[in-house]
Amino acid sequence: MNRVLELVLAVTIVGATLAFGGVQPLTYTLMEFAVFLAVLLLLWRQTRQGEIALRLPLWPVLFVLWALLQLVPLPSFVIGWISPARLLDPSLSGLAPSQWVWTALSIYPHDSVVALAKFLAYLGAFLLAAYLFDSQKRKSTLLRTLILLGCFEAVYGIVQYLTGWQKIFTYTKQFDLEEATGTYINRNHFAGLLGLIVPFVLALAFYSLQRGDRRRQGGGSEQASRGNSSSSFQSLFYFFLAVVLMVGLVFSRSRGGILALLFSLIFMAFLAQLKVRRKAWMVGIFVVLLAMIGYGLWIGLDPVLARFEQMAEPGYLQQEGRIAMWKDALRLVRDHPLVGTGLGTFGTGFRHYQTGLVNLYVDHAHNDYLEFAADTGLVGVALLFLPILYLCLRMIISFLTDPRRYRPAVTLGCIGSTLGMLIHSATDFNLQIPANALIFAVVLGIGYKAACVERRGERQAGGSSTGRQRETRGLEGDMR
Repeated sequence: MNRVLELVLAVTIVGATLAFGGVQPLTYTLMEFAVFLAVLLLLWRQTRQGEIALRLPLWPVLFVLWALLQLVPLPSFVIGWISPARLLDPSLSGLAPSQWVWTALSIYPHDSVVALAKFLAYLGAFLLAAYLFDSQKRKSTLLRTLILLGCFEAVYGIVQYLTGWQKIFTYTKQFDLEEATGTYINRNHFAGLLGLIVPFVLALAFYSLQRGDRRRQGGGSEQASRGNSSSSFQSLFYFFLAVVLMVGLVFSRSRGGILALLFSLIFMAFLAQLKVRRKAWMVGIFVVLLAMIGYGLWIGLDPVLARFEQMAEPGYLQQEGRIAMWKDALRLVRDHPLVGTGLGTFGTGFRHYQTGLVNLYVDHAHNDYLEFAADTGLVGVALLFLPILYLCLRMIISFLTDPRRYRPAVTLGCIGSTLGMLIHSATDFNLQIPANALIFAVVLGIGYKAACVERRGERQAGGSSTGRQRETRGLEGDMR
């Protein structure tokens, strides 16, 4: 059953990604159906076994309850007490003080229900990933799927960039006609996808390097020599894949995506150096960056560099549409600070505050933090992002203190992927793209299982001989 559930989740990720990132209603509806069905199958099997063992942390439940509160009909006088700006709605502003009606905090409940269904699907993916990932097996279908998917998208994007064949399968692109976008419409979301996957490729290279070091320390037998050669080949292979992925990301010309990835890689290299204190890892990262830059220079990085040079032009900040959008979004947050306008209602609520691009419908803030703050208020954005930051901290501590090899490597990949997405979210809306949000939820689920659930289980079993034997077997397996 676990194998079937893992395949269902993997196919769902691939399908949503290839279908323009899952942004169309039919696509994300099918995504939700697949995830909900997989969760129900898991619960049904565990119910028949007499025990439900899904370890759900409290923080996503609190966020769901907060979003549900926005949908509950309340008397208008209560609405006015919680969110005075909500009563400025034309349908409510004409009420006399003695009159009151029942209404929701969300300014458009339909969109809030749609957004909540998506979030529940992401939560289901988080649960499935946390349940299915097992560091003892050292072979994760989910991780393999992400890496293969990332390589396909990167190669697809490189072909688009180098040949000018700007199509997504049979669809002719209308935007970003000089950039790599893979199967995405927007180059920034393509960059966000690759930024989620590159850290795992480098993390597996880190694991292969550690295995090679261990075998070299084990002696000079013929078997050890063959194992060392295999580990070296695997490391080089993963580094090569990382170069391909990073070149694809660079050709997206997404400044936010490139900077987010560079920062996350630097942080990963710093953590790895703290843990192993070997120069090989730093040299490997340096070689990968040089290879990426060298290959890019060989085939032409001028259009990419031109994107960054624009930032030095006079008046750039005034011309940058994001700046004006963020200012308007801040006014929206200021008027609805506590509970927001309703999950998924940014486009509707923003109309009354929009001062730029007034001839266009702006449905996203190009900043996930501002958008969630506008939708769910400061309470909602705190319930969503503060626990993610705490989980990231737990993953860092687990990576530095975990005596094994494979599990810390996976944890390192989760750290880099999470950090890159959190940085990129400050300039774009990747978390509003179903495929990227789904993958991010899977990454968090794997990181939660590796850094929290498995480590907690080992600590609880540490006092018993059975626990010690299990840990010894795990350590021996990691050393092989």
